[in-house]
Amino acid sequence: MELKVREMTEEDIPEVYRINLRSFTTDAWSKESIEREFKLPYSLRFVLEDGEKVVGYAILWLIKEEAFIMTFAIDPEYRNRGLGKFFLKELINRLKDKTKLLQLDVRKTNLPAIRLYRSLGFKVVRERRKFYSDGESALVMELELYNKEA
Repeated sequence: MELKVREMTEEDIPEVYRINLRSFTTDAWSKESIEREFKLPYSLRFVLEDGEKVVGYAILWLIKEEAFIMTFAIDPEYRNRGLGKFFLKELINRLKDKTKLLQLDVRKTNLPAIRLYRSLGFKVVRERRKFYSDGESALVMELELYNKEA
C-alpha cells in the first residue's frame, strides 16, 4: 500500500461521490452538496489515496477554534486495513496548529466507527436524539487538540 493524504480537487468529486453512496445507505450527500463545499471558505476537503486511487475522503468545517468532521468515509472495499486510523491521524496532525477542538457525529449503532474514534482519543460528549433521517440517534464525539498557543 502506498498511502497519501492530499487536498481534494474538483476532479475528485465523481470518486468521492461514489464512495459516499457506497458508504451511507441513508443520509448520503448529494453530488451538489459535495460540489458546494468548494465554495465555502471554512470547508477543508481531503482525500486518501492508495497509489493513484482515491479510497477515502473527509470534509471538515473549520470555524474559529473548532473543527467539525462533516463527512468521512473509507471505500467499503478498503475497510478493516487500518486506513481510517491512518487517515484520521493525518487529519489530526494537519489540524493541530489550526484548532483546539475536533468534533464529529456518528450513528449510535456504528460500533466500528465509534471504536476507531475512541482509539484516537475521541470522547462522547452528548447524544443528538433522532438525528438521522431514519430516526437513529447520533453521538457527538470530540477530541481536544493542543496547539502551540495553548
